[in-house]
Amino acid sequence: MSATTANVRTAMAESSASSSQPRSSSAPSYLVAGVLFYGAVGWLLDQWLGTRFLVAAGVLLGAGLGTYMMIVQLNRLTADEQGTTRTDRTDQTNDEESE
Repeated sequence: MSATTANVRTAMAESSASSSQPRSSSAPSYLVAGVLFYGAVGWLLDQWLGTRFLVAAGVLLGAGLGTYMMIVQLNRLTADEQGTTRTDRTDQTNDEESE
């Protein structure tokens, strides 16, 4: 029973460590969510105010904000990957120098 518990704890620790870093496949979801959310807000405002242009404005605003958030997310992922690569190279260089 304790071996099973240890295996479960190890799997949970690995899962939480890998889930803390966002994946690049989640970046386009900002674009989709922005268009849907701000389009829906525009539609609700159109219904409330009796206008017909706020849906289009909401979709455009959502696309712009979603694109911005997607670019920020991808830049963050790229910076994290480059930082990891630089750290690995620095560690290798330090190991070689210490020998």
